[in-house]
Amino acid sequence: YNATSLMSSAMPAQLRAAGENYPAWVRDTYTTYMPSLTGRTIGLANDIVRLTNATTPYDKAAAIETWLRDNITYNELIPAPPMGRDPVDWVLFDTQEGYCNYYASAMVTMLRSLGIPARIAAGFAQGDFDEIQGAYVVREKDAHTWVEVYFPGYGWVEFEPTSSESQIGRGEPNASTPPPTLLPTQTPPPTLTPTPTATFT
Repeated sequence: YNATSLMSSAMPAQLRAAGENYPAWVRDTYTTYMPSLTGRTIGLANDIVRLTNATTPYDKAAAIETWLRDNITYNELIPAPPMGRDPVDWVLFDTQEGYCNYYASAMVTMLRSLGIPARIAAGFAQGDFDEIQGAYVVREKDAHTWVEVYFPGYGWVEFEPTSSESQIGRGEPNASTPPPTLLPTQTPPPTLTPTPTATFT
C-alpha cells in the first residue's frame, strides 16, 4: 500500500496565539466527557497547569503531554481496569502504567475537563525505515492512538503523550514546557507536508 500522511507545521508561537474562539460544533462535541470522570483526575489536570504556569491552550496541552510522558510507564501487558472504575483514574492513580490507548484517553479527558477541545486519533505509528526499499515498513504492531487538539485557524494538531513514541518536534528548540514535579494523590491555516511513503506488511 502507499499512504500519504499530513501533519500540521504550525509553530508553538502560532498555536499559543490561536486563541479560544472555537466553532460551536467543536466546542459542543469535543469538550464533553464521561460522567465517570473523577474529581481527582480534574484536580490533577488543574495542578499540572498551575505548576507549569500554563495559560494558553497550547501550553496546557504541552504540559499535560509532558506530565504523562514523564509519569506513566509504558506497558502493553497491564490488566483490564476493575469493574466500575474509571479507566483514566485507574491508570493515573493506581497502576501508573498503560499503553497508547490509556495515554491518549488520559490526555483527552484532562484537556476536555479544562475546556480545551481534544480527540483521539487512531492509525499507525511510522514504523521502521527500510533503506533497501526506501520506504517505511509499517506492521500490525505499529497500530497506535494519539491526541489531536483543536486550534482556531489551524484545525486539529497532533500531540504524542505515549512515552514509548518520539515526541513531536515543532521547530522550536527547547520550546517544550518543563515537567512539573507533581505526583498524583488517593491566523492562517497550516502548511501541510506529506511524510515519506509507508509500506504496510
